Amino acid sequence: MLSKKKINKIKLLNNNKKFRLDKFIELALFASNGYYLRNRPIGKKFDFVTSPEISQMFGEIIGVYLVYHWKEKINSKFNLIELGPGNGTLFKDIERTARILPNFFENADVNLIEINKELKEIQKKNLNYFRQKKIRWSKALNFKSKMPSIIYSNEFFDCFPVRQFLNENNHWFERYVKFNEKESRYYSINKRVISKKILDYLSKYKKQKIYEVSYSRNKYFEQICKYLKRNRGICILIDYGYNKKIKNFTLQAIYNHKKTSIFENIGQQDISSHVNFNELIEIAKQNKLKINEFVSQRDFLIKYGILERKKKLLTKNLNLNKKLLDEEVDRLINVDRMGNLFKCLVVSNL
Repeated sequence: MLSKKKINKIKLLNNNKKFRLDKFIELALFASNGYYLRNRPIGKKFDFVTSPEISQMFGEIIGVYLVYHWKEKINSKFNLIELGPGNGTLFKDIERTARILPNFFENADVNLIEINKELKEIQKKNLNYFRQKKIRWSKALNFKSKMPSIIYSNEFFDCFPVRQFLNENNHWFERYVKFNEKESRYYSINKRVISKKILDYLSKYKKQKIYEVSYSRNKYFEQICKYLKRNRGICILIDYGYNKKIKNFTLQAIYNHKKTSIFENIGQQDISSHVNFNELIEIAKQNKLKINEFVSQRDFLIKYGILERKKKLLTKNLNLNKKLLDEEVDRLINVDRMGNLFKCLVVSNL
């Protein structure tokens, strides 16, 4: 459960009355003792395992993609920015792959965006061999640089808080959270939407029974798009999400690799939602950016050579465990595993 300090902080919102779902999520994840600020979430012993932790081949494919686009479209000094680097595994694999073109990192101003102090120390330890290249760590993106940028992320945009709306008999309701004093627990209620601004926004979804939106996610991505529009560059994001109408809300909590209620283990578990890629694509188009890629993780990895990379690894090193490599690749590209659930969106102004 939340500490007493955090419970009091949440209860004070809105004069101790019901408050919005996204406010609850924001505090559970990002308050001073929230999940993302004080926990180490990534790894087999922790709450979830990401693609870079599954196989080095994932990062190698991303690395080849980045190097190619830098050489062909930028070929000068640039910002290399990773959003939410986790344990530093993805960056490590990209750096190793990019050695095929030494000029890539010689021209890169590397900035890792990380708010978790423990993960930052883990990244520094894991990337110590590279720190002579002067990696910078920041808590937030700096949009002041005028150099072209390559921005990339894996499982970053799913962590933004969401709001949930339910359409019943042509009336919209929004999910709110209340606190039960006697039982010392949280529960959700539906509150009718009366704001004209929100109702006007929801009118385009009147044929849907539910609508889930992260305004903070959309705003963050829009800032990136505007930045790329001004200074040139490319953004590659890989996350689990959808581009069709959803039948059920996607908000979920994960604790020790198992799904739980968002009201359990508060401040100690991951809370995330599927990314609405349609909204991100629309934002990119509104900012006149190119949609270079929008495909499943399976299609992206196969298109850019993961099967050939696996074959080459086995040919070069006969001692490698073929069964293990097959399992790693299958987990990444199988449509019944991560292959279709995860999507890859690449937008650019190059």
